[in-house]
Amino acid sequence: MRNLLSFIIITVIAFTSCEGRITKNQALLKDIEEYKKTVSVQVDVYNPENYTERQVDTLLNNGFRVKIKAYTDMDNSVLFTKIKDTINYQTYYRNFKFDILIEKDNKVIYNKSFDKEKANKVFRFNANLAKGSQLHNFNKLAILNAIQLDDDPSYTNIVAIDVMYAIPDTDKVSYHKILINDKGKANFIQTEKY
Repeated sequence: MRNLLSFIIITVIAFTSCEGRITKNQALLKDIEEYKKTVSVQVDVYNPENYTERQVDTLLNNGFRVKIKAYTDMDNSVLFTKIKDTINYQTYYRNFKFDILIEKDNKVIYNKSFDKEKANKVFRFNANLAKGSQLHNFNKLAILNAIQLDDDPSYTNIVAIDVMYAIPDTDKVSYHKILINDKGKANFIQTEKY
């Protein structure tokens, strides 16, 4: 009888002591998950952080004088968001504007300024491109990555300017060439896309 009574007491104690408690590690993991859900920190990053300007003034052997100015558009940017741990990183890649001035025999033959909207038009970045297209979303997400004068001596009556647009943090790139003849007529050609 004593054995039966001891067995019943031990069984009652065993069942009453198992009330669904969790270990310290399980409690800590649960608290961390709840913290991640309730607390969020946002970090805003601007690229470039400040106004940036680059100017090129070149006199070519073929008689053309070319001035290219590229500068930060402080009012327009492309936003990319990335969440790591509990921090929401918002990176604003600023768009760039560029100006091209070309003279031939001390006479201005071409003088144009380009912002994101004009660049979309001349480089044919538009919202109608199919989702699988290499240039899909270039009208919204691509920023000017490089602009430079092509000083190839084979261009005798033409000025050639290479332009590269890219979507930040991706491998999507589009290369273009602007050809401007001695009459000031411009031709915009896409040379490569990746």
